[in-house]
Amino acid sequence: MSMPDQLIARSRARLARARLWVQLLLLRPEYPGHGHGAGPRPGATGRPMSQLIDENPKDDRHPHAWNDVRRLGVVWLAYAFTARNLIRLSAPALLVFLPLGLIAASALVMVVDGSAAVVNGGFELIGSPGAPLLRWSAVVLAAAVAGQMVVLPATTMLAAGRLVGKNVSTLRAMRAAARRWPAMLALVLVGVVVIVADLAVGFGILAWNGAQVPAYAMTVLLLLFSLPCLLAVPGVVLKQRSARSALALAYRLTSYAPWATALTLAFGVVIFPALIQQVLEWATSGNPVLQAGTGFVLGLVAVPFQASVIARLFLHRLALAGMTTEFKEIADGLPPSTPRRARPVLVLAAFLLPSLLYGGAALVNPLGWLEVSETAVTANLPHGSGDEAPEVDGRPPQPSLESSDLQALYAGPGGRLIMLMDGSSEAKLLTCADIGCARPRLSWAEPPAVDGERTAVSAQLADGRIAVTTWAIDEHYRRVYDENWRARLGLLICDATACAPAPGGKPLAEVRWGGRNKVVALAARPGGGLVVAQLHGLPAGSEADEEVLSLTTCDDPACIRPRMRKVAKVPVNTRTGGGRDLIAAVAYDDRPVVLRLDRDSGAIHVVSCDDPTCTRASVEQPVGKGRPGYLFDRRNQPHAEMAIRADGRPLIAYEDVADDTIKLLDCRTRTCSQADTATLTAPDERHAGPAMVLDRAGRALVAFQELGRKQIVIATCTGTHCTRTPVTTISRGGDYGLTMTLDGRDRLVLAWIDKRGDDWDLVVTTPLTLR
Repeated sequence: MSMPDQLIARSRARLARARLWVQLLLLRPEYPGHGHGAGPRPGATGRPMSQLIDENPKDDRHPHAWNDVRRLGVVWLAYAFTARNLIRLSAPALLVFLPLGLIAASALVMVVDGSAAVVNGGFELIGSPGAPLLRWSAVVLAAAVAGQMVVLPATTMLAAGRLVGKNVSTLRAMRAAARRWPAMLALVLVGVVVIVADLAVGFGILAWNGAQVPAYAMTVLLLLFSLPCLLAVPGVVLKQRSARSALALAYRLTSYAPWATALTLAFGVVIFPALIQQVLEWATSGNPVLQAGTGFVLGLVAVPFQASVIARLFLHRLALAGMTTEFKEIADGLPPSTPRRARPVLVLAAFLLPSLLYGGAALVNPLGWLEVSETAVTANLPHGSGDEAPEVDGRPPQPSLESSDLQALYAGPGGRLIMLMDGSSEAKLLTCADIGCARPRLSWAEPPAVDGERTAVSAQLADGRIAVTTWAIDEHYRRVYDENWRARLGLLICDATACAPAPGGKPLAEVRWGGRNKVVALAARPGGGLVVAQLHGLPAGSEADEEVLSLTTCDDPACIRPRMRKVAKVPVNTRTGGGRDLIAAVAYDDRPVVLRLDRDSGAIHVVSCDDPTCTRASVEQPVGKGRPGYLFDRRNQPHAEMAIRADGRPLIAYEDVADDTIKLLDCRTRTCSQADTATLTAPDERHAGPAMVLDRAGRALVAFQELGRKQIVIATCTGTHCTRTPVTTISRGGDYGLTMTLDGRDRLVLAWIDKRGDDWDLVVTTPLTLR
């Protein structure tokens, strides 16, 4: 035999052996009397079927049923049988679960109380469930279990009746199942105890030696050999046994072929339905309405298939065990009834009713729930192979994102979104064609020779472009630090495609290594120019308690002719770290306003200019020190945002470290010497943020994260009167970055980081109907 022929022969032999093992372990249970663990041959117990036939020659249904259920391939035969009789077998599930689902959905509408939204076309609950929702869930779960205690045995009786040649009516089967509720309740309790015990053993092994594989293997093995409890359901409803007697019968039948019985139940009742569910969820993932509809239908259809597997396997094990008397008692003990004509149109309408109601409600939104568009941007980013050759500047052509990169979000021309991303290296630009962000584009914003210690700050120009700060250094000093090290503050002008150095621009400042005056803020002027605010740090060893704030004004985005003026002195911050220590803004009359935040104490100073060139400035402290000390974790440091009203009065959203709340400061004057305060969060709420913008109506929209309830909330404030609206759920963990803007249609767009451990996403959320 040639080498190819030998390979073909070996492959065929291996395939035949694999097919044999599948048949032995799953589809073709061991024939009693053959192999390990075999039981007695048919006829060894009970009375021979031929004798039963001779005693009742007119009734020839039993031998046909006997021969049918002895056929091998339980799962496939049960599934094919269910497909042929699906209309009749689905009736109990429809009669119980359809009204139960409609009642539960109606009650849910009253329970959610504003914590629900239509997200990407499908209904979703926002945040962690509260006490009313938990009570609703408990009631629905109890009702579903009670319904399953009737539906599963009733469907099992219907399937067994069809298998032995009897047409049992649906109502008679459901009444018979309902009368057996004490035994079924006992089976449910036994099942719960067994599952909890199996899981406890697995967790015990895991806690004992930390070995995951043995713990998972033991848990799966115990759960696998707990599945024969399902064969007690036919014993309860078909043979009218108690729960204890039915369990004893189930395990007696299982003992003849334990592996085959357990695996048949595992695949036919659990694994195959779960796989089908996962495939359907994947196939319909882009359409929430279709996904929900297929989920409803699958939930109703799964019960007949599971019940048919249980009924056929039970009768199959009886036949192979030779229990002819028990088999005949089951066939004769089924409630007699006159066959009724099936109504496939009515059943099909019942199957489609939940999907139609759900789709219509999601489309019409009759309750006026918030509609939200949300995209996980990182899931759509292109991923390189990792072996691309680096460019001449020594870095890969395709930058990568980190969870700490998110800095700012802007709405560009044509509905585009532009995000400034900057963590520990050069800044990057992430752009999206629209709020859906289906095809994001990530590119480098800064050149390679920059100081990455300080994050870039940015401002949006009147024409939609973005101005970004950059600290340029000589190529030699990218990794060398000495007394000659210098960093020069410059500007980049970015559109939706790329960033370029400002043409003709000059360095706005120069600092040495370790200089404290790299804390800057940037704001756009109404006429198209820029304002750069900068803190000038004190020399080492200085005992002064104030440092200088300067403003550099430019008439054009390139800052060809910058004019720098020292305008005020503010108390020295014990830690001038992070890019949000300074916030700059320009009023509509071109007068600059600068907010100075002390991240250690939470104190806020407002520096307001009397004219566009800031020949005279006033300094006010609307928020005092809330605590002394030094915070090493930047996520626990306070944050603030500032916006300027049309009349020049500042609005400040900040974290008050004195009582650990988020507040809105509505300044009564341009200098913020007097202000009204609105508290947006309760003192006992864990939160993060805030971010703030003003809409066209002049309302302050403040976004923050409620970490305890795992949701992002928008506070819509007119003056100090605010209403809170949850807009999305934090699936993993918050407090890793939040920014927002208004698009061209005055819709709020949020970008935020959802992170737990090394698993994270950059998410874009747009409340479409926020009022």
